[in-house]
Amino acid sequence: MTGPIFVVFVIALLLAAVASILLLRAQSNARKAEMALRLRVLGDDADSHLLGRAKPINNPVLRVVTDLLTRAGIELEPERVGTGLLIAAAAAPVLLILLGALAGMLAIGLAIVTVFGVLSRNANRRRAKIVEQLPGFLESVMRVLSAGNTLEESLGAAARDSPDPIRPLFISIGRQVRLGAPVELVLAEAGEVHRLRDLKVMALAAAINRKYGGSLRQVLKSLISTIRSRDSAARELRALTAETRFSAMVLAVIPVTLSLYIFTKNKGYYEGMWADPSGRWFLIASVLMQIGGVAVLWRMMNSTGDPDA
Repeated sequence: MTGPIFVVFVIALLLAAVASILLLRAQSNARKAEMALRLRVLGDDADSHLLGRAKPINNPVLRVVTDLLTRAGIELEPERVGTGLLIAAAAAPVLLILLGALAGMLAIGLAIVTVFGVLSRNANRRRAKIVEQLPGFLESVMRVLSAGNTLEESLGAAARDSPDPIRPLFISIGRQVRLGAPVELVLAEAGEVHRLRDLKVMALAAAINRKYGGSLRQVLKSLISTIRSRDSAARELRALTAETRFSAMVLAVIPVTLSLYIFTKNKGYYEGMWADPSGRWFLIASVLMQIGGVAVLWRMMNSTGDPDA
């Protein structure tokens, strides 16, 4: 790529990024104005950023990244996440030009895998902590229900006395319910975002109770017993499969480590393969096969826990 063409390409890319950021900011301002109006009408002075998921996110990539950040405990507006993705996309061609095609793709791939791995690990830890705290939280909800309160009031009262990370989750749920959303829909959406099957069961129980009546306390009591039994079985299974999971981790790490070692010691080896057309396809195929193998091993390791994870 010649100099003038490259300059035009970079300018066009920057202008496209600025236009996208301005569009996202305009949408964010419109949504904040709508939320502020609803909060004033209902008399709630809470921060509106906790209600950012009141509207669905149409962009699938933005929705996946936002949900992953939410599961990891990072509360960001979709517009800010979209801005970060645009900046990352604009930086990718610069890395390819500065580091070269092969080194640039390796750097980009390594950065994506690292960020995704860290966020996934934090999300799994936070999810496990929520599941661990859920039986005690539901027992608090049952005590408030016994006093004659509704499910919405019971969730809010129990959330105020709960520790993190379950406290901000149910406080956000209660705030959305006060804004007029049905509690069963809010619970179902939270269960989908955080991949908590127990919240989906609570949503189903709330929907049946609203439509047909019945005892919510009995459903919550059964759910508490199920969560504790499942947690005990999962701990035993993880203990029995610890050696297998460690072997899978070693098999996933060895090829990547060996490739990085060869690249640092003999950079011309990969450059020569990349210059040859057949060698280039072999490199691409090996990277794709490694990614596929790591994904399969990762799925096998996660299958020892909750299937919703």
